[in-house]
This record gives sequence, C-alpha cells and structure tokens, in this order.
Amino acid sequence: MKADALQAEIEHRIAELRSAHPRISVCHATLDEWHEDAGARHALRLDIRWPQHQSLVSGPARASIRAPADAAFEMAARTLERTHA
Repeated sequence: MKADALQAEIEHRIAELRSAHPRISVCHATLDEWHEDAGARHALRLDIRWPQHQSLVSGPARASIRAPADAAFEMAARTLERTHA
C-alpha cells in the first residue's frame, strides 16, 4: 500500500472514530517502521484525548503495513466503548 493511500485511510478512520465519539478532542496517529532480520515491521500508535481522559493505543507490530492499523483502530473502538467517550 502506498504511503499516500495509507495516510488517507488513517485520516478517514480517525474521522469515523470522531464521528462515533464526538467527545474526542484530539486524535493523533503515528506509524512506526523499523527493520529486523526478518524484514520490515510496522506499528500504528493512536493518541486519543477527550475531556479529562487520554488513551494511548497501539496495535501489535506486523510485517504488513495494514494489519497494525486495523488492530489499533479495533482496539481504539473497544477502548472508547468501555470508557463512553
């Protein structure tokens, strides 16, 4: 997946989270990439804030660039449901 397409996908999914949870005031995403003997690894970290709360969510590191994004957003949705953001 190209970087521009991935960035657009992440921005779209952040917009969906914010739409589903209007109390979110800030949501930043950071995509980490590093190389190990087995090849490139990727992880997506989300910093989500709403009044008097902050949640840092990270999907597990994977070789695929899309899998960590899917995992991080699924984890974020579960976290927000539990905290009623």
